Amino acid sequence: MKTAEEPAPKLGQTLEWLRKELAEMQIQDQKLLLTLRHLHSVLEELRSESAHWEDARSSGGASPIRARAGSEGRGQPPVSSRRLAQLLQGVDSRRSSLP
Repeated sequence: MKTAEEPAPKLGQTLEWLRKELAEMQIQDQKLLLTLRHLHSVLEELRSESAHWEDARSSGGASPIRARAGSEGRGQPPVSSRRLAQLLQGVDSRRSSLP
């Protein structure tokens, strides 16, 4: 026969598991936030370069290739498509575990 005290250890274990999962989710959320901020800065850089190329193309000035080469010296190296893919793969890394 079950007593009223049996659920307490099970409840304690469940609460401990929930605390652990929430702590792990907070870490994942922080990593996602950093990734999203980085992606945002990359997108802003690409928008800036695109606008620069369009301006160069419409003004008949330097070729878009030369305009791009000049924009790469702004302190941030261009992001390769492989690096972008790696960043995006981390976005789907949330796991699902049950107690």
